[in-house]
This record gives sequence, C-alpha cells and structure tokens, in this order.
Amino acid sequence: MTPTDHIVPLPYELHTDRELEFMLERGKPLAHFSDACPSEPDEEIVPEFAFAPHVLDGKFVKREFVEPLSGPPPAGHLHVRGIRHVFYAQSAEAWRIDAYIMMLAAAAKAGWSEGFERLEGSLLGYEEWQTDLHLKRLRLSSRAKNFPWLRKPYTL
Repeated sequence: MTPTDHIVPLPYELHTDRELEFMLERGKPLAHFSDACPSEPDEEIVPEFAFAPHVLDGKFVKREFVEPLSGPPPAGHLHVRGIRHVFYAQSAEAWRIDAYIMMLAAAAKAGWSEGFERLEGSLLGYEEWQTDLHLKRLRLSSRAKNFPWLRKPYTL
C-alpha cells in the first residue's frame, strides 16, 4: 500500500473480520464468506463455529452453495472444484441471501460493475454515503487500475 492509499480515510468502521460482532451488536443484516471448495475448515475464513449458536437459536439463518469453476482449477490448486459461499443473515433479513446470490449470478454474466459494488454494499449493511466514500477511496488508490469497472468521478 502506498501513501496515496490513505488520502481518504474512512470515517466508519469496516465490517471485515468483525461480521459476527456487527451482526450481534449493530444490526448488520448479512455476512458473506467464501473459500475454495473443497478446503479444510478454517474458522478465520468461514467462522462457522462462531456463528453456529446463533443459527441454532434462530437469531440468524445460514445458507451455503458451491459455485463450480467455469474453467480449469488454478495452477497449484488442482483439487479446487469451485467456490463455496456461506451466508448468515438476521432471520428477518433472510431475503438478502437470495438477492446476493442473484447479484452474483448477474455479475457472472455481465461482469462486475460499480452498480454491483453498490448493491453488494447495501445488501451487507453499508449505507450509501459509506459506499460513496469506499468508491472514492478506490479511485484515489494506487490499486485503482485493478478495478476497471470503476467509473470516473462525476464533474459538473
């Protein structure tokens, strides 16, 4: 990361690696985790044991599916057959899982875009102003070239 990556500090806390805390204490509606399939269970990648008691008591719902690879496995990972997606949602927000899965399917056909990035943020519980700042930070980042779907900022 270069100094330009810190031009626009985010004035809000990221949910990343704090999904359970945010779902329990701040009402975060949805968490999404993914990993290679098959893979060894890794609580740091998909924290299933941490979420399990909350699924059992009905506070959260869990859903998972495997997205098959569309081509050959990555070099050095010939055992990989797909991507395992695991979702946890507040019980009253379970509709977000279906919406997220539909978003992934649409993006797989149309390509990722700023619109999908915005939809993902909304489904995960970020507010629009937070997504605006996230995208602004990406645009100013030295890594912006890694995101060809980023639109140029609007100018009047």
